Amino acid sequence: MNLFDRLFSSNKFPNECNDGIIKIEGNKIICEGNHGIHSCEVNIVDIQYAYVIVNVNNQSFLFLFDYHQNSIPTNYKGFKKVYEELSKKFKFNDAFFFDNVNRKIELKKEIWRRHYEPTYEILSGNFNDYENGFEIQSTEKQFISWDTTYEELEQNENIVFEKSPYGQKISKFKHPIRIGNIILKDFSSYFDNSRTDSPILHFYTQCFDKKGTDKSYDDLKRVLNIDIKVDENRISYERSDQKNMNYNFNGMNLSICYTYDSDWQFNGGYTSLTIENKRNYPDLLIDHNYEEKLEISAYLVLDGKIGISEDYKRSIKVKRRQRKVSDQFQEQTIIWRDDRNNKIGFSSNQFSQVYDKEEIKSFSIQNILPAKGSGSSYLEIVLEKQKYAVLSESCHFFDKYADEIRNLTSKELTFGQEYYDC
Repeated sequence: MNLFDRLFSSNKFPNECNDGIIKIEGNKIICEGNHGIHSCEVNIVDIQYAYVIVNVNNQSFLFLFDYHQNSIPTNYKGFKKVYEELSKKFKFNDAFFFDNVNRKIELKKEIWRRHYEPTYEILSGNFNDYENGFEIQSTEKQFISWDTTYEELEQNENIVFEKSPYGQKISKFKHPIRIGNIILKDFSSYFDNSRTDSPILHFYTQCFDKKGTDKSYDDLKRVLNIDIKVDENRISYERSDQKNMNYNFNGMNLSICYTYDSDWQFNGGYTSLTIENKRNYPDLLIDHNYEEKLEISAYLVLDGKIGISEDYKRSIKVKRRQRKVSDQFQEQTIIWRDDRNNKIGFSSNQFSQVYDKEEIKSFSIQNILPAKGSGSSYLEIVLEKQKYAVLSESCHFFDKYADEIRNLTSKELTFGQEYYDC
C-alpha cells in the first residue's frame, strides 16, 4: 500500500446514499442528483479552486469552481473514487478536507487553489497617459485610443477573438498592454455590442500575483493612488469581504476589486481590473439623413412620465429628439407615422427611436404587477427575431392607448401574460 492509499485509508468519507451519483467521464465530472437536485458537469481542466463546505443543514459538499459554481454532495455514490482521483491530480489539502467534511457546524474551507505566474507588472512611474488610451507591447509598440471603435479594433493585427466561459465573444491581445504605469499580460474586452461604430465600452482583466493573494490589490492601489485621484462620484470601499476602488480619468472609469471568503462569496485569488468608457459621443445620436426628410403624417400624444432608452452607445436605434418633433410637440411624448418615408417613430424626453414600418411585425404591451417592486408597463416592438421595449411607464399605463396604437400603426397589438414584480 503506497503513501497515498494509506492516507485515505485512515480518513473517513461520509456514508454514501441513494440521492445521486458522481463519476468522471473523460475531462468532466458528472454529478447527477435525483430529480435534478445538485446536478452539474464540471470541466476538470478549468477548475480554479476547491472548498469543503458544510451548510446550515449539516450537509457537506465539495465545491468546485470552473468559472461556474458547482456544489457536489459528499454522500453521493461514487464520491470517494472521484475525490481520490481529483486529490491525486491537484494535491488537495486532504487534512483540511477530512478535518471538516463530517463536522456538524456551518463552514467553508479552501482545500486547493490554482496558482498563476503574475499577470501584471508595476513600472517605475514614468508614464502619465492614462486618459489617452493604452499601448500594445508588440515589437513596434502601438498606442490605441480609448475612442477606438469596435469596427476599428476588429481590424487590428494584434487582436484575436475567443469565447468566454459564459459564451460571450471577447477580444484579446497577442501581446501585453500598458496602461499608464501598469503592464497587463491578459487584457480583454467584451465584443458583443450590437453597435460597432461605438467606442469599446468595457475592458477587463484578472490580476494575479505569484501566490494568488490580495497583494495584487495593494500593488495596483499603490500606483493608481499616486497617478490618479480616487473618483469621489463612485462608491469605493474596503471591507472584510471585499475591497473596491474607483478612479476616473477624463470620462474613463478604472476600478479594482478583490473578493474574500464570506457567507456568499469565495476568495477569487485575483484583483479584477475593469475599465469602462463613460464618455459622451453626441455625434452617434445624430441621423442627419432622416432628420432632413422626416414627415409627421399622423401622431399619438401620450401623457405621462414615459421612459425611453438613452443607451445610444449600445443601440444604433437610439437617436436624439428631432428638431421637427420638438418644434411641433415641445416636450410631449409621441408616436408618429411617417408615410413619406414609410417609418414609425417614438420620442420621449430628449431621445427617439425610428423603425421602418416593414420591420415591425407587431406590438405588445407587457404589464408587470406591483409586488416587492413597484411594477411597470412596457410598449414592446416585435421584430422578425427580436423584441424591444421601446417605451415604459407604470403598470397598465399603455392599456388605454392600445386601440389608438393599432389604428395609428396598422399593426397588431397583443398583451403579454402579466407577472409580479418580485
